[in-house]
Amino acid sequence: MGETFPMNGGDGDYSYTKNSQYQKRGSDSVKEMIQQAVSENLDTKISSTVAIADLGCSVGPNTFFTVENLIEAVQKKHPSKTLEFQVFFNDHSGNDFNTLFSSLPPERHYHAAGVPGSFHDRLFPRSSITVAHSSYAIHWLSKQPQGAPNEGRIHCLEAPEAVLRAYSDQYEKDLGDFVSARGEEIVTGGLVLLVFAAAPDGIPHSENINSVLFSYLGHCLMELANEGVVEKKKIDEFNLPLYYPTEGEVRRVIERNGCFSVVKMEMTYPYSEIKVRFKIGPFRAALEGVLIACFGNSVVEKVFSKMQIRSDEIVERLMAVHDFAQLFVVLKRK
Repeated sequence: MGETFPMNGGDGDYSYTKNSQYQKRGSDSVKEMIQQAVSENLDTKISSTVAIADLGCSVGPNTFFTVENLIEAVQKKHPSKTLEFQVFFNDHSGNDFNTLFSSLPPERHYHAAGVPGSFHDRLFPRSSITVAHSSYAIHWLSKQPQGAPNEGRIHCLEAPEAVLRAYSDQYEKDLGDFVSARGEEIVTGGLVLLVFAAAPDGIPHSENINSVLFSYLGHCLMELANEGVVEKKKIDEFNLPLYYPTEGEVRRVIERNGCFSVVKMEMTYPYSEIKVRFKIGPFRAALEGVLIACFGNSVVEKVFSKMQIRSDEIVERLMAVHDFAQLFVVLKRK
């Protein structure tokens, strides 16, 4: 699912370009941590060219802010060298690269290239990337979890244990593939910097903000099924390809891989005020593509309208759960 349906392209009302402010705030919150990580841990031979990859770049301006931050950090690390930067913007082949590249900063200090493909697979030649970065992307699964009936639900919240296990197993496989691919591509002493939505250890999925939102989305779809707008069978067969891992799950996969040292792994809470409001735009920009493919455009329009009507109820529920959490991870290639 994640391979086929990226974020909404273009610059319309429900585009990712206009609805990625939460992701930007999350990325901005670790800006200084990223600079510190590069300053203290980047330990590779730097020639005249530095290759940087942003994995899951999407279409909005966030990726450009991140790239500029990375370039600034590397330049501070090597102030006496004249460096050229090659930046690779990666996302699925269906990503709106036209919008992405038409909005490139005109005064940028790097050469830009697009690399279509799944970051769960190899994307670059061996030992060719100095720093790889990914923000708000690796909680997407490569496909829907399979093999566990999940009747009347579209996610693992309040689902049978077998469904939660299917989600966890799929995530561990996908993260393992991601780390293995980067292990081939990152130079010795190079870095992988990750920030993504996660769940604190010991916090049940029922207390995760995103899981609560997915639960409401599922309830609205079931209302449409009861109204005869959509087949219930389609809902039963659908699982959102998103999973919010715990710190323990992430660490276990990375350490099992063995290619990287875990330099830093820290749970942060960048915007607790997200709980006091619910805006349909960011939610729709991220999920509309996958939902349209499974249920059709007319159904998706109706389901988001239902969620908007229930926005006050959603906010009240969000106030009762834990703050939105993200995990910041720094990996160094051995």
